[in-house]
Amino acid sequence: MKNSASDLTAQSLGFAVRLAHRAFDRALQRRIAPHGISPSQWYCLRALWEEDGLTQRQLSRATGVAENTITVTVASMVRDGLVTRTRSSEDKRRQVIALTARARGLRVDLLPLAQQVNALAGTGLEPGEQARFLAAIAKMTANLLADEPEGEGA
Repeated sequence: MKNSASDLTAQSLGFAVRLAHRAFDRALQRRIAPHGISPSQWYCLRALWEEDGLTQRQLSRATGVAENTITVTVASMVRDGLVTRTRSSEDKRRQVIALTARARGLRVDLLPLAQQVNALAGTGLEPGEQARFLAAIAKMTANLLADEPEGEGA
């Protein structure tokens, strides 16, 4: 008999995190899709709401998404009127990604949807459990990032 997903989740940190990530993405996607936003656009919006006017490389690092994927996402965001792309005044080789008024306005509608997903995921967890989970996942992430060769990753 093959292992079920729940068996694999209990045995593998990576598999458990992957299943949780996919469930988070699906729950968020159901909520943001009516606003015309894709999950990849969502991650860029979140980063740009924190710091507008990033280069594509900075946006890649801020979202943890590969630069070639960010390029495609930014193109879709330009097409959808969410961001503009202009040449950097300091370095003409770089493009600066800036939010449009429409994208800035979406923040008030979309952030509560992400908060709903987080609240749903945390249902039944005590505050101490949530804090321990966040500390554990941060430590695992740091461990894995420390294992990457210089310059690798998003």
